[in-house]
Amino acid sequence: MLKRFQTYLIIAAALLLGSMLFSNMCYGVIPSDAPSEQWERITISFYERSQFLIMAFVSFSLCVIALFYQKKRIIQIRICLLNSIILVAFQVWILVEFFKLRPLYSLSIPSLFPIISIILMMLAIRYIARDEATALFSGAAQTKKSVKNKKR
Repeated sequence: MLKRFQTYLIIAAALLLGSMLFSNMCYGVIPSDAPSEQWERITISFYERSQFLIMAFVSFSLCVIALFYQKKRIIQIRICLLNSIILVAFQVWILVEFFKLRPLYSLSIPSLFPIISIILMMLAIRYIARDEATALFSGAAQTKKSVKNKKR
């Protein structure tokens, strides 16, 4: 299972998406109510908003499920493609919510993890497809060789 590069790509995407469950989406700095003129940092976490928590968990789960379809490459490609589509929607949703809060908040790095995961998923799909093409070609070559030997 850990012999192929696409496995590491999917694991990296799963770790990024899993870390989103415990990180902040955006943060802001406002003056505190204390008379000493200190600034207070306020954050909005992904786990505070249930819709973001659900989307992060679903995309994380799809990464984990894709890892277990190592032998069925076509299904693994489809799961990674479905996860990429979900991640595009998730990233758009994060950006829409952020632009609603933009005057007060700044975007944090974990808010960009879905885009990074999309890139990792697309690379994984490419390597999975390459393995599938190699398997199909070697199977066709074996079949052609066995047919040629039967004719003799």
